[in-house]
Amino acid sequence: MSVLSSLSRNRVAQTGYRRLLESGFVPRRAFAHYFMNTAGIRSRVHLQNYYSMFFPDDLTPVDARVWLYDSQGSLLAHRTFSIPAFGQLYLEMEDIAGENLDSEGMIVVDVLPPKATRHKLKTLPNIQALTVQTPFWVSYRDADDNYMYVHSIEVYRGRVFGAVWPLNQVMAHATQARAPWESWRLLDVNLLDELHVIVMNHSATPGTTEVRVISQAGDVLWSEEVSLKTRESRRVSVPQDKINEWRLAGEHDSVRVSLSTILSDNGKPYVLMRYGGGPLSMHHG
Repeated sequence: MSVLSSLSRNRVAQTGYRRLLESGFVPRRAFAHYFMNTAGIRSRVHLQNYYSMFFPDDLTPVDARVWLYDSQGSLLAHRTFSIPAFGQLYLEMEDIAGENLDSEGMIVVDVLPPKATRHKLKTLPNIQALTVQTPFWVSYRDADDNYMYVHSIEVYRGRVFGAVWPLNQVMAHATQARAPWESWRLLDVNLLDELHVIVMNHSATPGTTEVRVISQAGDVLWSEEVSLKTRESRRVSVPQDKINEWRLAGEHDSVRVSLSTILSDNGKPYVLMRYGGGPLSMHHG
């Protein structure tokens, strides 16, 4: 049961929590995404001032706090950028880190509501369940300027902003629903040249999962175990000889990707693949 669900069962706590929300102390979760600035791929971050869209009378710039972590979960850079009202930012990794990194890992973005806007959040519907989130996009491009665009789908679960301190801590350490996951996207074995699966740990606690390639029927054709601490990521490459083996055997026309368990509530993997000698493509599993 979530913290907010527990609050809804206690009238006194519910009234107190509503007053906090109306005062502007609304929980805010920072989305976390994968960046890849290595192996011939370069990433660019796309940020937007969402608050001016929902509160157009407040023509106020916002601050976006950006953290870069390498694949081992170590902090590479932390910078704050200003986004004008109704504006956008396109940030290269050099803009964030101050250098042309040869790295990959997790990027976390928290867009802070302006002071004037924070006290207007209470006008949004269903304030009792309100959580502020500011998703963003990352583009990936190769040396020939072939672009891939992927939106963020999961927040970094290990930290919550905006709310009062005790609630921030409780929400940040809530138990994650680490459930099995299977993609329904079929990958044509006869066209598949490369297959990589990027696993990330968006939670505050370590976790272990098994990256799998499965048949349409769900049989495991290949697997590799991955253990990740908080904010760690791993790009797991399916061996080329396994792909060739499936193609030559002719037993499976299509395969799918799965994880024995995702490491946070919506911590689905990224899939990076190459079809028919074409450019790489990236998508959520």
